[in-house]
Amino acid sequence: MHIPFHVMVVKALSAQRNSIFPYLAREGLSPGQPKILAYLVQHDRCKQRELADYYNIEAATVSRLLSNMEEKGLVHRESRQGEKRASTVAITDEGKRVFARMQVHFEEVERRELAGFSKEEEEQLREFLRRIYQNLTGKELE
Repeated sequence: MHIPFHVMVVKALSAQRNSIFPYLAREGLSPGQPKILAYLVQHDRCKQRELADYYNIEAATVSRLLSNMEEKGLVHRESRQGEKRASTVAITDEGKRVFARMQVHFEEVERRELAGFSKEEEEQLREFLRRIYQNLTGKELE
């Protein structure tokens, strides 16, 4: 049976999410929050707009994610003239601790995903994913 490529991608992503979501629930994180933590660990302080642009999501979505994360003490926002969307965002020490625990779990999921792949196959898969992203967006995968 021929499985369409888009179905394969969706099913693989769904399997990955099903491996990650129970852990996120135990940590009290929503599905959109890990990527925010990951970006902040890499970039320290940033504008909310940068997060929206980097992940190609609506500014209002970023604002909602950050509000919830701020309540949990994972991030801190400094608003300019009372505008939440124009604020600077920074990860807190608690956010860094949650991110470190999260990374351990994500690395285990990645080990399971790539079981049986040689290093060459893994790098080839990464290159294929980079090219797919570039083909669809015209941008380099960062």
